Amino acid sequence: MAQAKDYAGKLAVRYACATNGHGIYRIDMETGVEGEIPCYPSPDELWSYIFAKQDAWRDRFANVPYEDKGGSHPGRYYQDIAIERVLQAIARKQDRILLTLATGTGKTFIAFQIAWKLFHARWNLSGEPSRRPRILFLADRNILANQAYNAFSAFPEDALVRIKPEDIRKKGKVPKNGNLFFTTFQTFMSGPPKEDGSPSPYFGEYPPDFFDCIVIDECHRGGANDESNWRGILEYFKPAAQLGLTATPKRQENADT
Repeated sequence: MAQAKDYAGKLAVRYACATNGHGIYRIDMETGVEGEIPCYPSPDELWSYIFAKQDAWRDRFANVPYEDKGGSHPGRYYQDIAIERVLQAIARKQDRILLTLATGTGKTFIAFQIAWKLFHARWNLSGEPSRRPRILFLADRNILANQAYNAFSAFPEDALVRIKPEDIRKKGKVPKNGNLFFTTFQTFMSGPPKEDGSPSPYFGEYPPDFFDCIVIDECHRGGANDESNWRGILEYFKPAAQLGLTATPKRQENADT
């Protein structure tokens, strides 16, 4: 039983079973209730235990398979847990979410899978699966924005948009056709000043409710500082579900995250 509880805790699962070859003992990790059962529950029975409450978005997300390149790139268990918890939060209409994972644990992969499920489930801020979402991936360096853009290549080509200052200047407007937008804080903060000399950042050309979800990569780097001007981007797009990714835990002496 101790071994079963240990595994269940690491895998963040609700139920664990232990057997000595004669009887079966079930442990509910959430309520602490445990006792003997006559047989192992079937997958359908387990589903009915865990998901007794109706939740339309949870079920829509569950019906979208992970994009694992035909089974050759399955997610690691802790990546699956992170993805599921973010989707649960989004289904509950929680709009400020923080993921803290160690360097090298695949935060971009996790962000991709979350976007994949949101895109194919047609989740958006309206609460109805009426259209595909518009998702913004914000980074603080071009190399990170480019890496993310390339990592999302499984999406349809016309859904991906890399926002660059030179393209905006060339076309005279910000790009709005697409579903997954990638840019840097610096690009969004730039823009020609108004006639009176006041700043006119490019992000202001989008309506505040344009993006349904914003992923802020390396969000400890300054994007979350109250005194940072980057904060203006996040405050402007206030209606969006905002997901911060970081490898830097919050500490008393360093509250950046």
